[in-house]
This record gives sequence, structure tokens and C-alpha cells, in this order.
Amino acid sequence: MIGARPGQQIVLYAHALDESGRMTWYVQPLALEPFTRVRSDSTWQSSTHPGSEYAALLVEPGFQPQRRVLSLPTDGIVAVAITQPWPPIRLSWWFPLVCIAIAAALTFAFYRVWAFEVTRKLNLRFEERLAERTRVAQELHDTLLQGVLSASMQLHVAVDQLPESSPVRPALNRVLELMGHVVDEGRNTLRSLRSSIENPQDLKNSLSRVSEELGMQEGIDFRVVVEGSSMPLRPVVRDDVYSIGREALVNAFRHSQAKRIDVELDYAPGQLRVLVRDDGCGIDTQVLEFGREGHWGLSGMRERAGRIGARLKVMSRAGAGTQVELRVPGDIAFESVSPPSASKWLTGFYQWHGRRNDRASGRQED
Repeated sequence: MIGARPGQQIVLYAHALDESGRMTWYVQPLALEPFTRVRSDSTWQSSTHPGSEYAALLVEPGFQPQRRVLSLPTDGIVAVAITQPWPPIRLSWWFPLVCIAIAAALTFAFYRVWAFEVTRKLNLRFEERLAERTRVAQELHDTLLQGVLSASMQLHVAVDQLPESSPVRPALNRVLELMGHVVDEGRNTLRSLRSSIENPQDLKNSLSRVSEELGMQEGIDFRVVVEGSSMPLRPVVRDDVYSIGREALVNAFRHSQAKRIDVELDYAPGQLRVLVRDDGCGIDTQVLEFGREGHWGLSGMRERAGRIGARLKVMSRAGAGTQVELRVPGDIAFESVSPPSASKWLTGFYQWHGRRNDRASGRQED
């Protein structure tokens, strides 16, 4: 207050609705203590309850304010100042933006915690599954495979003791040959069970060694091509990706009669693409759709692809070769890409959209 004389005081009113719904002026801060003293430096301070307007009245000594009035008093008033209040925070223009930002931050934080927990559990399950596979492979090696090898060696000794003219010798030689094939198949199966990928980041070299493991390098032009920068795979998917690629190569080497087999590894930010292609005899339509009786190669590949949320397409025609394509979304495949996990609905949409396109083009897929 400028120029206030001694004894003058401030009476503060707040404009608000009363019980009957009328706008009324209420004296502040209390009806029994309505005055606000003017300090020696001509300043004053008080507090009020919420109102639509506020009025500060400079009054003469002896002024008796009423507790509430419909209109401001005029007698004994030196000066009046009326002001609008600050709007409530919830009515401020920035309040909704702050709420949205806080909600988004909380959602993102909860999502990151959830994604971390899901990834941790998936990795734990993968490690348990890998340990179980290693245990089974060890037991098969120590029991079944060693037993077959022992029986084969004893039979070989027995055959060597037979005279060359013995009528049973050719039959026993065929048994020995069959047992040799069984031992080779068993070793390859144990190798795929135990050694998925020696270097988890090197899928190329792991798939390149498949031809050496099968001993079928001669007469076949085999190459592995990498597009993009190689990125480490998540432990939960790398074993299944390798197993699918290996199974496709084993089928190509053993059954396609191909002269050329190509593997393409495409590392893109949005996906990992593995393509195995040969120029062999192709796969019969019935076998492609229902599989070969007693064999689980195609069905096993499809099960593995479905387990990691990937798309598997097998395209083949008799005499025109075979093409096996695996596509794994980047947020599932790569360690450097934040999950979606995980977002399951995105992966579901990705698979549904791919199936729709493949049906429209008449291609076989899973």
C-alpha cells in the first residue's frame, strides 16, 4: 500500500457461491479476525479460500466488516483493488501435457521392466533346455551309440573269421554297412544336439561346417553369403535358427541331388533372414505338405520357427529345386534391438500378414 496512514488496515474479501447458489463476498481470513495489518514498509500479506475474484479494501480505523455481503461495502473505504485469481493447476494449458508425459514415462518404465523380466525368463528357459539336450546327448553317446559301435566291432571280427565262400558272409556285410550308416546318423544327431553354435555370434561359419560334417563336399558348389553387418543373436533364438538352417542343409545335401547349394544370411535392422536354396530335384507336393512318413525334418523346422515367433516358407517344385526361407523379426532375433518381445501383437500381425500374402500368391508356407 502506498501512502497508507497509521491505523489504516486491509480487509480482504473472496467472491464465491453461497449455500443458495448466489455469488457472495466472504471476509477473509476469518470472520472473527477480518483485518490484515499493513506493515511498516507498507506491505501486507494474507490468505483466502478459493474464489472467482478477490477484493482488497483499505479501511479507516473503526471499520466493522460484515462476515459476508452480496456487494462490497462503500462506507469507510479508502481504496479498493479487485483481482482475478490464478487458475487452478488442472485448468492450465500445460497440465494435460504434463499428465500425458508422466503417463508415457511410467508406461515405458513398466514396459522396460516387464521386457527385461520376460527376456531373463526366456534366456533361463533356453539355458535349461540346452543343458537338458547336452545331458541327453551325453547319455545317448555313452549308451546307445557306444553299444552299437561295440556290436559292430564284434560283428566285424566275426565276419573276418568266416571263410570267403560262406553263404552268410554277404548278408553280414550288409548288416555291417547298415550299422555303419546308423552310427554316422547317430553321430550327426548328437552333434546337432550338443554343439549348436560354438561362437554364438558366428552363424555363417557354423552353417559352413555342415557340409564337412556330412562329408559331402565333392561335386557340390556350396557357398554361404552374408548381407549386412553380422549382429549377435539372442540366446533364446540362436539355437533354433541354427537348427532350422542345418536341417535345411542336411535335406539339400542328402536328398536333393543338387549341384549347387546356396545359403544367404541377411542381417537387417528389422529382421534376420536365412535362405537355403538348391537346384536339385525338388520335393513332392504331398511330402511338402504332410512330410515323409517316419521323418520329422519339415515338421520339426516348422515347430522351431513357431516357437520363436518366426515365419518359415518352404517353396519347391519337382525338378526345379527347393527354397527354404526363415524370417525372424529383429526385435526377437537380435540382442541389440529392444524387445517386443517384445510386443507379441506386433509379431502376431507380422505372421498373419505374411500368411495372408503367401496364400494370395499360392505359395506353401508355415
